[in-house]
Amino acid sequence: MRLREGIAMTRIILRDGRVATMVVATQSEDDVARIRSLYERVSRDSLYARFMHVVKHVSDAMIRGMIADGGAQGITLLCIAREETLAMGHYMRGEDAMAEVAFLVDDQLRNMGLGTLLLEHLAEHAWRHGITRFEAHVLRENTAMQHVFRQSGYAVKSDATFTTIRFELPLALTEQSRHLRESREKAATARSLAPFFRPRAIALIGASRNPVRLGHLLLRHILLSAYQGAVFPVNPTAYAISGVRAYQDVAEIPDPIDLAVIVVPAKQASTVVASCVQAGIRAIMVASSGFAEADAQGAARQEEMVALVRGAGGRLLGPNGMGVVNTDCDVSLNASFSPVMPKRGALAIASHSGALGVAILEYATRIGVGIASFVSLGNRADVSGNDLLQYWEDDPETEMVALYLESFGNPRKFSRIVRRMAPNKPILVVKSARTAAGVALSDTRQTTQIASDLLVDALFRQTGIIRVDTLQDIFDVAALLSTKRMPRGRRVAIVTNTAGGAVIAADTLTREGLQFVGPLVNLGFEELANSYRDVLPHVLRDPAVDAVIVIFTPVGVVDEGAVLRAIGEAVNEVYADSAQDEQKPVVANLLMMGEEKPRAIAVGGVAIPIYPFPEQAVRALSKVAEYAFRKAESRGSIPEFEGWDHAAIRAEMIACKSRADRLCGESARTLMNLCGVDLDDQGQTPNAMQSVAAEGGRSDENVFSLRVVSDPLFGLLLTLNDGEDGSPSDVLPRDPDALRITPLTDVDARELALHALKLRALQSAALAPAGVDEFLPPARSLSELLLRISTLVDESPEISALTLGCITVRGDHVFVQANRICFLFHPDARSGGETS
Repeated sequence: MRLREGIAMTRIILRDGRVATMVVATQSEDDVARIRSLYERVSRDSLYARFMHVVKHVSDAMIRGMIADGGAQGITLLCIAREETLAMGHYMRGEDAMAEVAFLVDDQLRNMGLGTLLLEHLAEHAWRHGITRFEAHVLRENTAMQHVFRQSGYAVKSDATFTTIRFELPLALTEQSRHLRESREKAATARSLAPFFRPRAIALIGASRNPVRLGHLLLRHILLSAYQGAVFPVNPTAYAISGVRAYQDVAEIPDPIDLAVIVVPAKQASTVVASCVQAGIRAIMVASSGFAEADAQGAARQEEMVALVRGAGGRLLGPNGMGVVNTDCDVSLNASFSPVMPKRGALAIASHSGALGVAILEYATRIGVGIASFVSLGNRADVSGNDLLQYWEDDPETEMVALYLESFGNPRKFSRIVRRMAPNKPILVVKSARTAAGVALSDTRQTTQIASDLLVDALFRQTGIIRVDTLQDIFDVAALLSTKRMPRGRRVAIVTNTAGGAVIAADTLTREGLQFVGPLVNLGFEELANSYRDVLPHVLRDPAVDAVIVIFTPVGVVDEGAVLRAIGEAVNEVYADSAQDEQKPVVANLLMMGEEKPRAIAVGGVAIPIYPFPEQAVRALSKVAEYAFRKAESRGSIPEFEGWDHAAIRAEMIACKSRADRLCGESARTLMNLCGVDLDDQGQTPNAMQSVAAEGGRSDENVFSLRVVSDPLFGLLLTLNDGEDGSPSDVLPRDPDALRITPLTDVDARELALHALKLRALQSAALAPAGVDEFLPPARSLSELLLRISTLVDESPEISALTLGCITVRGDHVFVQANRICFLFHPDARSGGETS
């Protein structure tokens, strides 16, 4: 039996890293047979736990009774891998937005998280169809199913009889349920990718004796990297390649294989993948090109490969990539086309471009930046950048991540991952394909939707990503981050022996949002080593200084080595007397002579980076300062409002959607009241600016408009604009600080509110400059409105757009004009939208 075309399918990852497919069951003979086979395999104890009485045989009629309609009345989901049903779950609608839920899991797959995955997907589908609670009856001895419910993160209620426990689960997502879901997904994804990074045995299919063929180069690079595992070349005609015994087919390899690396022509790739799957290999990397990036025929071949690998519970990296590198001494693997095995370090890199990946590794080696691991993603047919981030998040060898991106697959998921990851591990990103010309030349070849650069910038700001413009900037910033010294502010002192470099540095400081702390310390040209040694400790200990730039230009006969040692000793003196979190960052611009130029100054275990030009040093420092500022601030959480009645709001939303494709004016009053939004019942709002002009002073009233718009990649976006606004529009503000991707955290909402209030003050010529404290009371009330609207749209998949055309902020109170409210609904959401 093959999976049916046209049926909704979702990839899921089990707790041990195996991949399965979740499908919606129908009344077809194939699905009845799938469910029958599951019931025939499970034990009598499992049948008893499922039905709570003795069942000797499950008839086809009983099975058909378990298959729901897939719509508003219920749904049945099957988890399938290798053409076998691993588990099933379903719910049937009852009364009062309640549904009864039940599960059955293969006895051999207990504790793999299948029950939890089914519950999450069933809950999502039920919520879309207006069901707000699940009910389940579980035998007291069925501790496994009790664990699924109790560890779900939902606000579970239970009551018990002598033999059973009744569970009730409100289905509204909470901060805890989100956290648990993301943690489970992260752990499972990391396990599924482990064979790519830490394989014990590799099969190289397409290995060649011809030294110019890629199959030969890959094998040579693996051997030269001192790989700690075993490699098995596969070639139908060769006995041995580069002194390593070869095999005609992957099935002949006597050892279990963790990773298959395929470098054969595209037209042969599916056959080779099928043989790898048959041999039980669950991690497959396809380095060959000629797939979706080439033409429609290549895209079909790519889809066939993905189906084969996923159907077998495995993962596919590529195709059209350049490989994987892991410098951990326990692995030491260069399974890539790069001839360079980089120095071991703490930076993990993912690149969309294979050719640029080779250049990245070469440049990192040349400037001495250490690499933890490197992955070329290629076409991202299966393994994505989001997957890699989840692997690196808890990888002890990775301390920071660099990404070269041309497009996004799932920005909302990317946002969730980097929000929790960035405070602990800096993430540097070069996002290319920012212009029409760049998009036209991008390796994406239009296989994915191109994201607006405005939204990309907003996403990066919102999540704490360090955005840089060039690949060189990545390594400049990474070199400074690797010192693990963060500035506590933006005040920077300059110690130099020449004014020219200092002028450039001071100008760049201002442009990059940093503050030059004078006076300039100019040491001149005499006794330079002693001067740097004596002066630097005083500058570093100055409480008015957060970071120091050291500039040295040799003039005349100067002992450059002595100057470097003096700078290192001066910094080491200060560092030795303070805790690491109190040590200030130092960057150096040393215009050294000769071919071999030092890249860093050794200070104990710290390498102070040396930059060839002062502006490079300042740019790196500014990025690290911005990251430090973001890191010091909590990125917040999604609040839960006291008295927020999820069930009542959901029922009202479903009722409104059933009546029309929009909800405007007074018709929205009930919904707004349920959400705790105060309405201006008079229907008139004075114009704040007219009040100011009439009184000649500052007004405590401000008028804003809020819009929620839908983006095909980023989902729902919330914007807050100065002044009143009309009907819903897809036009976004040009200022990335004026919009956020939903759902908003409390920090997102506060930043958005403060930005709008400050901008309003700056644009009002009659208003004197205001301090931040003056904005806090209205910012708090405005932030709460933003969070309530964010929560509403996040819980309401029907909403495609929303406008609050007139929001009045009077002191610490916020009112919305009722006749300026308008919701637009998705036309296809009447039946609940897409299934899980």
